Amino acid sequence: MKKSLAVLILAMVTLAGCGPGIDSGGGSIFKESVVDFINNNYTFTDTVASAEDNSNYSEIYIAENQSIDEVAQAIQNHQEPVRVSEKKDNKQVLVYDQMFVIMTADEQNGANTMIEVANDQFVQNNYSPDFFDGLLLLWVLDEVLDVDDWGKKQRLKCSNNPALCYGGYSSSGGAFKGYNKSPIRGGSSSVRGGGPGAGK
Repeated sequence: MKKSLAVLILAMVTLAGCGPGIDSGGGSIFKESVVDFINNNYTFTDTVASAEDNSNYSEIYIAENQSIDEVAQAIQNHQEPVRVSEKKDNKQVLVYDQMFVIMTADEQNGANTMIEVANDQFVQNNYSPDFFDGLLLLWVLDEVLDVDDWGKKQRLKCSNNPALCYGGYSSSGGAFKGYNKSPIRGGSSSVRGGGPGAGK
């Protein structure tokens, strides 16, 4: 009898351990993260190092022959974001917990979409507030980045030193210090300490 009870308890504990868990993205532990989904479905092409901290960087992917609308829908179908921006000037932003997915039209090939995956620290320290005009209100960015008057402070920084202000992958050209950093990994889905999946 005691043996049967012990087996029953062990079975219940095992089944409980196999039940759905919650990962940092808010889904089942068995579901791949948004970073993994993008890595597995789109072509990794580049990294952009932070001008303030080169151990922090964003990752750039290409969705070939897919529009921003198609890419945004596929990513949202995989995992619902915290916020979805408007689409304006061939740009759209999906905000996840401590992470931004930024989609822009590929200036080299209009049929493709560029996807940038960046943690909130990268966005906070590098992006120009002007990039988000018409996409996300500044108070929303203050809330998401957990910084009072982020837009005002970042605009001042950008006016004092434009080279440290990032206007997005396609439009920045060589002006941004971190742009054109050689890709530091291939098609691996591993997330490194300073990469997009790291958060704060």
